[in-house]
Amino acid sequence: MRPVETGRAAVAAVILAAGASSRFGSPKPLVRVGSRTMLQVAVDAATGAGLAPVLAVLSPEVPAPATVTVVRNARPERGMSRSLQLGLAAIAPDVEAAIVLLGDQPTVDVALLHRLLGARGATPVVAVRAGGLVGPPVLLERGAFELAGGLSGDVGLRRLLRTEARLVTPVDLPEPIPDVDEPADLEAVTEPCPGCGAWFLPQAIDETHPYIGASPACWAAYGELLAREFGDATYGRVHRHSADVYAVQHPGIDDRRQRQSVALHLIALHRWLEEGCEPRQLNAETQRLAAEARDWPWLEPPAGYPMTVLDVLDARSGSEHVDLVRRWAETAWRAWSAHHATVRRWAAEAG
Repeated sequence: MRPVETGRAAVAAVILAAGASSRFGSPKPLVRVGSRTMLQVAVDAATGAGLAPVLAVLSPEVPAPATVTVVRNARPERGMSRSLQLGLAAIAPDVEAAIVLLGDQPTVDVALLHRLLGARGATPVVAVRAGGLVGPPVLLERGAFELAGGLSGDVGLRRLLRTEARLVTPVDLPEPIPDVDEPADLEAVTEPCPGCGAWFLPQAIDETHPYIGASPACWAAYGELLAREFGDATYGRVHRHSADVYAVQHPGIDDRRQRQSVALHLIALHRWLEEGCEPRQLNAETQRLAAEARDWPWLEPPAGYPMTVLDVLDARSGSEHVDLVRRWAETAWRAWSAHHATVRRWAAEAG
C-alpha cells in the first residue's frame, strides 16, 4: 500500500492501544470483533484508507500484526497521553501528518478516515465533532505534533482541542463515536448472526447466500474460511465437512430449499461422524438426494451453538484447521440432538 499523498506529504496512522483494559477484563486489542481482533479492525481501517506507515502503541505483553510498526509503552499506567507522545515521536521525519486512532473504537471506518484527509489544509488539526465536541480520530499536521508534548494523564488531545477551537477543522458526525470500555459496549456496536449467533460489526452490503440464513458479516467470515480451503490443500481436505456444518448452523426460514439444505447436510454430518463416510461418498449421496426433489419437513433449529465459524478461523495451520472443523462438526451435531433419530432414519432410507 503506497502512502497517501494529498499534494504535500504522506500521512501515517498512530493507533493508541496500550491501555490497561481494566473495565473490560481482558486486553482490548486482542478482543475479537467478528473474525478480527479489535486491534486488527483499526489496522485494517488505516491501511484501507491508504495510511502509511501504520504504528500501533501497545503494552509490552500484547502481540501485534506483522503489518504494523510496533511502539511499546512500558508504562501504560501513565495514560493515553504517554502513548500519544511515544507514537508521534516514532514517526519518521519525512512523514508530515498523522491520523491518531483509538484502538477501542471499532466503528471507525475507511470512509471516515477519508473525510479527515479531505478536510486538510486550513488548520493544523482535523478532528471529528459530534454534539458540539471534538475528539478522535484526529489528524495532526507535523507542526501540531508538539501539542502532545505537554499532555499528561488519560485524556489525550480532547481537552486541549476543545479549548483551542481555532486550531481545528471539524468533521461533523450525527452521533459520537462509541468507545468500547466494557463488554456491554461491544455488544452495543455489534449484532448477532441470525443463524449461528456469533457477533459481528454490522456490514452495509447485503451479499449473502439465497437460502443460507447468515448475516452479511458472518457470510463474509465464511468466505475467509473458504479462501483458506480453496487456497491450501491441507485446509481444503475438510471442505466438504465445513460446508455441512455452516449450512446446518444457518438454516434460514421454513421454505423448500432451506428444508432440503438442512436435511441433506445433517445426513452428511451423521454419515461422517457416526459412520465414517468419506467426502466422495457424501458428495455422491447428496447429489442423488437433491435430484429427488423431495419435500423435506422443517426441523426446529437449536437455540445456539458452542462453536461457530469464528472459532475455526483461529486455525494457524492446515492440521489445526482439520481438528477445529472436526470439533465444530461434533458440537453442531450434538446441538441438533433432538432430531438425531429423524436424521438417522432418513439416512437409512437413503441406503
